[in-house]
Amino acid sequence: MSATAYASSTSKNPVLPCNPSTASHVDPLPSGFDVKLGYLLGLCCNAANNQYTTYVTTTDPIPNDPIPFDPKNWGIKTVAPKPWDPDFTEITAQGYKATTHVNLSVWETNDTLNWVEIPAGFIVQLDPTDTTGTNKSMIVVAFHGTQNNYELNAVDFDITPADFSITKYEILGSVHGGFFKQYAGYQGNGDLIYRTPGSLAQQIDDYISSQGNTNLPVKVTGHSLGGALATLCAMDIACLTKKYKFKFESISMYSLAGPRVGDAKTDPKDVKGVAAFVSNYQQYVPTSYRIVNTLDPVPNSPTALFPPPQAAVQFPPPPYNPTNACAHVLGDKEAIAVGIVNANPRLDQNVVSFTDANTVNDQSAQDCQSPHSCPAVYVPFLKKLATGQ
Repeated sequence: MSATAYASSTSKNPVLPCNPSTASHVDPLPSGFDVKLGYLLGLCCNAANNQYTTYVTTTDPIPNDPIPFDPKNWGIKTVAPKPWDPDFTEITAQGYKATTHVNLSVWETNDTLNWVEIPAGFIVQLDPTDTTGTNKSMIVVAFHGTQNNYELNAVDFDITPADFSITKYEILGSVHGGFFKQYAGYQGNGDLIYRTPGSLAQQIDDYISSQGNTNLPVKVTGHSLGGALATLCAMDIACLTKKYKFKFESISMYSLAGPRVGDAKTDPKDVKGVAAFVSNYQQYVPTSYRIVNTLDPVPNSPTALFPPPQAAVQFPPPPYNPTNACAHVLGDKEAIAVGIVNANPRLDQNVVSFTDANTVNDQSAQDCQSPHSCPAVYVPFLKKLATGQ
């Protein structure tokens, strides 16, 4: 959902700058939305995206490729050796220092259909450089958006429902299967009690179990696919703190351009549908915000409408299955209207929306194009909210 193509290299790749686009705010800011934190987390999303493009190269897109899901079409070509350390320069410029960090990774197939490990984001403890100011220490978990054809086809378009379970007896609802497998791996058929070794879920469990009691707040964020992973991760961290019987100061989630994550079957007898997951999510992580450009098609996918509208998304859509539907964990007017989820007057307002067509960027850098761009659209909007510039 965030397309980036750079010249192939086994060394670090240059991060091409975007022209910051302009944006106009639409709705009043929701109560509790922290504009400075939103901008900081937006910079963390940039850092997660740049972490990928710095260490991973992709093949060039093949125009009019006749082969469905061609691994050589915008596929992973090379991965630089570890460590894959993010560049925190923009983040530290906001008055923080990255005290410690852990790189997160996933396994995907490359352009020769071999499994390779690639960076997926990071966990970082940010401490204020000026302890007399208003900045506070925090832990940030950040995930990158869709960066290659594998993620687009095997993750984004796999909408088969998966159970979100924390024990054999606690099924908290069902979720988008592709996002869940990217987060938890293939073991357990949806149970987070069976975390695939090396999966994001296992890495998060390892990190949380090693922390013990802490007074630090946890902020989970991501752009596009990363926003979907951030939603699952925030829910997981909330469950893990219960499992390990300790608490962070707080857990919150800010997603940028995130697609729908909750997944349901339309059969009313299905008690494991999205309403259950959305309801549980709202109880576990009530401090959550979705940041959405109204001209960006990605937050409208997968569609919540029956039947789906024509050209609902700009990407080739998956085969439509009328027994499946997805919904956002908050503020999804379409899903509420068709009865997939129930309205929540307190949390449904936690959507920060704006309008930006992004007409100032040309073809020089693919990640700068379209209303979906993180560095050209979403982060400049958050910067404008935070600084007025």
